[in-house]
Amino acid sequence: MPIVAGIRLSRDETLALGSMLTRDGSDPTARVLLRAVTNAEEFIALTRDEKEEIVASLTRRPTALVEVRGALFDELNWQRSGLTPPTPPRGIEAIASRRREHVNVAWV
Repeated sequence: MPIVAGIRLSRDETLALGSMLTRDGSDPTARVLLRAVTNAEEFIALTRDEKEEIVASLTRRPTALVEVRGALFDELNWQRSGLTPPTPPRGIEAIASRRREHVNVAWV
């Protein structure tokens, strides 16, 4: 089950989203989702354009994928506001941080 914007989607939800994208003319983004399902990929990395296409597709119709739309919308707003992600630690801090567990965080 792939994860989009930190939200785990079922196979059916991913295929439904791909179908919506195809209907809206966003074939390349739909292929990214379908490839992830076919290859049993857990995480789907999306470009800013792909995120915007998904948000646009989910905006136009009511769907069970409201949670994904909200997460992507918030993430895009965060990116547009000019904020940058934290920089990786350097020096002694980098050595200490290697021992820490890395956790992916979704902005919701």
